[in-house]
Amino acid sequence: MGLLKTRWEGSHDSHAIAVERNEVGRGFRIDWDGNEIARRRWTWIGLGELHATAEIGDRHADVLVKIEWGGINGKCTVTVDGNDVPMTLVK
Repeated sequence: MGLLKTRWEGSHDSHAIAVERNEVGRGFRIDWDGNEIARRRWTWIGLGELHATAEIGDRHADVLVKIEWGGINGKCTVTVDGNDVPMTLVK
């Protein structure tokens, strides 16, 4: 687990979700089934929110990612259409 790059992974409705924070590039992104669906840059230490839309079958779902203070790597909270998605810190 690194200070300069952090990655969380989870799944929702058989879709893979990954959130990756990069302190060197000063941004974080959301990947949905291996495809980037949103990216954000920041001016503060890797904290903030990112909103995106993902496809689940024939409908669109709202994806919200929050990276907040919490331990050395921060805390990543993901919701899809208001449902919490358990995320695991992998890097």
